[in-house]
Amino acid sequence: MLAGVKVVEVAAWLFAPSCGAILADWGADVIKIEPTRNGGDPYRGFFHTGAVNPTIELANRGKRSAAVDLSTPAGHDVLLQLVADADVFVTNLLPDPRGRLGVEIADVRGANPSIIYVRASGYGPRGSDAETPGFDAAVAWARVGVAQFLTPPDARQPIHPPGGIGDCVGGLGGAGAVAAALFKRERTGVPSEIDVSLLASGMWMNATVLMTEANAGPEGSLMQRVDRRTVRNPLSNSYQTKDGRWLSMVVIQPDPHWRSFCEHIGRPELADDPRFVDFHARMTNNTELVGLLDEVFASRAMAEWREALRTFSGVWDVLQTPAEVVHDPQVLANGYLIPGEDPGPPLSVVASPAQFDGRPLTAVRRAPEHGQHTEEILLASGYSWDDITALKEQGAVI
Repeated sequence: MLAGVKVVEVAAWLFAPSCGAILADWGADVIKIEPTRNGGDPYRGFFHTGAVNPTIELANRGKRSAAVDLSTPAGHDVLLQLVADADVFVTNLLPDPRGRLGVEIADVRGANPSIIYVRASGYGPRGSDAETPGFDAAVAWARVGVAQFLTPPDARQPIHPPGGIGDCVGGLGGAGAVAAALFKRERTGVPSEIDVSLLASGMWMNATVLMTEANAGPEGSLMQRVDRRTVRNPLSNSYQTKDGRWLSMVVIQPDPHWRSFCEHIGRPELADDPRFVDFHARMTNNTELVGLLDEVFASRAMAEWREALRTFSGVWDVLQTPAEVVHDPQVLANGYLIPGEDPGPPLSVVASPAQFDGRPLTAVRRAPEHGQHTEEILLASGYSWDDITALKEQGAVI
């Protein structure tokens, strides 16, 4: 979809780089500019599983890496040469380092007036926290209220997020914004300046709760953390099985499915029980029904319930473990988990969540090593071997 689009990225960690990874999934040529010192992007040293670094692959698959010291005049000139014919520039540097390294929008647009400029930040471009650094767990989990809402009042500690939820949502939003900006520029010739933040991304993840709160009026909050024992709709609830697993019933309009549900759980007599015969009755007797269903679901193991509910007309699913998800036949059938290209150790990559023209993504190019493509990129940008040697001698590239 984006073949022929060139993206230059000056970013580290996951949020902004995940935007570049999605653009690479969509066919863009993404050049990752990494510092020459300390191994480049600090995310490279964050997590490993044997021969594979899954976090680096998530954030940087499909890209090329050039190691450039932007603090040197020669290194800065290299950057300006690279952006001169680029379509998009992406950075997550804070305002002060953007200024010191000469990568503010005026600097980049000085080399290429038609470039789309993307800033990824923790807290947004305005306000007292605009220059405050932020990570996913602090901003898109804690600051936006997700952690507080999900943590039970009597918990000994708050619920912690799995890594990178807000980062990946924000990266997807950034990639979508770039696609929209490319369309606008194609139509009008006018390039866009894009801001995405972890604060905005986290609020979007939590939008149902926050919009309910924002529109609650003088009576206060309308949405509270649900106690599963007293839910208004017992068919929209989680139940534990005999072997300690959980399944989630999400029958939001239960009346059309009530009789089918009773038959599938082996309790057909409940369909006409006056206590539970319709939504109002079930809501009135919700605690009693939840207790009854707890007993029913606790009578069989998860494998038995998978089979028993296979033809049930309502929506339900299993709380799967990550190990189950990566072997899920539905995941594999749709190409949502794809391999890394050969050669290299075995690699599985989560695909970005869009497919075009009925085709899943093919095997992705593995994330580059630090500075792996520096010479290749510079040669394609008009530098000679003598120029590259001189740049190396000055410490501008490696």
